[in-house]
Amino acid sequence: MRTLLSILCLAFCLANPAQAALSVQAEGAVKQFLDQHPSLEGQEFSIQWYASKLEFPVCAKKPTVELLRKEKAWGKLLLNIRCDAGRVWARPVSLYVMVKGRYLAAAKPLKPGQTLTPSDWKWVDGDLSKMGDSLVDSPDLLKNMELSRAQQAGNPLRLNDFRQMSVIKSGDQVRVAIVGRGFGIDASGQALADAALGASVKVRISDGKIIQGTAVSQGVVEVVME
Repeated sequence: MRTLLSILCLAFCLANPAQAALSVQAEGAVKQFLDQHPSLEGQEFSIQWYASKLEFPVCAKKPTVELLRKEKAWGKLLLNIRCDAGRVWARPVSLYVMVKGRYLAAAKPLKPGQTLTPSDWKWVDGDLSKMGDSLVDSPDLLKNMELSRAQQAGNPLRLNDFRQMSVIKSGDQVRVAIVGRGFGIDASGQALADAALGASVKVRISDGKIIQGTAVSQGVVEVVME
């Protein structure tokens, strides 16, 4: 019976090789690398280690750590730990870095062209690593901005969902300031498109001609004559 148990134990061990943990030295090198990584500066984060079948021998000096395939040390990562002193070796390490933070989300359905007020958003706490880039993490980022696409309640707000706020709307009556060397003329016209501050826009003036200028303020288009 004892022989049979020994055989079964050996078979189980061969079928289920032990998962080796990082050595204390290697784990310390990874933690120091993440603590010093620019993308994690000022962030609250935690590490989820994935089991490895590899061994991490003691290195004669602190191993070096490299981030593979991406620049941001957030989310699922593949690191390379390398020892260049004594017994030279290199090992890949998989792990997940969860970054805790706050971002703005839509408090209710929002429409394209809408400029947001505090009642339109809410703060959400979560794992920023899962949310992708360009999250809005400050209301200041929304100044002079308007939505470019509709948002459902609860949607995370992202900078690429916004555009510069239009100071001119298509069909608006606008003042056209025509300026040149030593002269300036004011005219009136109708905007033929929306325009944000500093954007180019076409205007049909009173005699029917279409001219192109720059939106310089609310309802004002400047045309510079060379």
